[in-house]
Amino acid sequence: MNLSEIKTLIAVMADSGLAEMTFSENGWTLRLVRDAAASAAKPQRRAMPVAPAAPMPDTPAPAAAEIEAPLAGVVHLRPAPDAPPFVEAGQAVRAGDTVFIIEAMKVFNTIRAERDGIVAAILVSSGVEVDAGQPLLRFA
Repeated sequence: MNLSEIKTLIAVMADSGLAEMTFSENGWTLRLVRDAAASAAKPQRRAMPVAPAAPMPDTPAPAAAEIEAPLAGVVHLRPAPDAPPFVEAGQAVRAGDTVFIIEAMKVFNTIRAERDGIVAAILVSSGVEVDAGQPLLRFA
């Protein structure tokens, strides 16, 4: 991660109105936290999705899970135009596998699977703009 990428992430955070953001790449983790007073002074431009409450112990956990866009940008399903896609429906993925790239402010952000699973559906097309929190992939 270089200084240019860090400055880009700071700009993305400032434009989004986020109070906190974490970005990991190549063994590095960058955590940006905005001062609560500064966050209150700037109106937020976009509502962020709220994580659902954990299921009650007697309620079975949902069978399907999704990967959501961690930031707004242009999604890429392939590492290059002539390369095969990172993942396809029906494919097994393991936690840590690259599933997408999101380009935001000329920075290419690798999106990785957070759990093992079988891809049920890819919910976006390559080259389209996505919003933070938008579902990108659904597991079976």
